[in-house]
Amino acid sequence: MNNFNCIFFHASNIGGLQEVQPLSKMHGGNEKVCFFAPSRVYALFYLRDMEINHVTCGVGKDGIPVYHEQFPSQLSKIYSGRSGYLYSCEKGDLIKQGHTAGVWIATEPVKIVESEYIDDVYAEIVKAELRGEARVIRYQDLTDGKKKEISEMIKNSILKNRLLYSVTAKSLFFKQNFPEAWQAAEAEGNMNLQDYQRRK
Repeated sequence: MNNFNCIFFHASNIGGLQEVQPLSKMHGGNEKVCFFAPSRVYALFYLRDMEINHVTCGVGKDGIPVYHEQFPSQLSKIYSGRSGYLYSCEKGDLIKQGHTAGVWIATEPVKIVESEYIDDVYAEIVKAELRGEARVIRYQDLTDGKKKEISEMIKNSILKNRLLYSVTAKSLFFKQNFPEAWQAAEAEGNMNLQDYQRRK
């Protein structure tokens, strides 16, 4: 891919696009935007299952994307065998810096000038890691304290989003990959229900 003038990347599971449309909602608001990354590697992490939408990466102070695993073999489980498209767009006035480091947005359609089909997202990420273009913080390397912190955060997310009470791709994903957090959420949910029933 020629990146000389195409410095912004948009990830999509859909092929054949001619322009990137503002179809996503901004976090905490209703404004429709489209998202871009100036880093091809960072954009790779957004070629994910939209029903699950579990993205745990950011950009370090040195500009290198950093992926944080929250359960064993997370990177492989989420991206292995996935395919998708990276679209390149020229820098222009429509694309502006977002609130999150490494993320840029546009509120109007942006013309695509080049596309790249990614056959296996996991393989591309691993190659980028070996070249030093991405860092992966793997679950097995985390301290016990950090693992407990993640489990507590996931438990709260399960409760907040009422995943216990739905059978969706996302709820099954959390139940399978965060069993301790799921069990803790069930226990807390049952306690809250019993407390509610006693007060009636």
